[in-house]
Amino acid sequence: MTRIGRNLGFDGRSFLTQAEWETYRRRKPVRYIRKNQGMCELCGLPETPDNPLQHAHIISFDTGVIELAHTAEYLEQDANIRTAHRNGCNQDAELDLCDSMIRLHTTGLRELPEFLPSHFHELWSRLDSEVVTGTQNHP
Repeated sequence: MTRIGRNLGFDGRSFLTQAEWETYRRRKPVRYIRKNQGMCELCGLPETPDNPLQHAHIISFDTGVIELAHTAEYLEQDANIRTAHRNGCNQDAELDLCDSMIRLHTTGLRELPEFLPSHFHELWSRLDSEVVTGTQNHP
């Protein structure tokens, strides 16, 4: 029996379609991270037997997939992953929703999918105006 490749990916898209988003809101996707660092990128210390290193998402899967409809591929890029200790550092690596949206602006994304709730679009518009005026206030 031959194995058929089923992981077709998202063709480099940053965002899910509405149908994909609704599916992933029911169950988060499996993650495949390739980045490997020998030290914690937050505190600079090596792992210990009681506090191993893990991959930490800067924009978390809850924020990225469930809230903002990002593809798993987008969130698994090396630029969105930090190596961090399981206890303490891992949670410190993660941005909240507003800071995640600010980070997305710094990567050049300028539009959100239309199907996202209106309050995300309102926040995004405020961030757009801050980029134009050069202010960086936390909304």
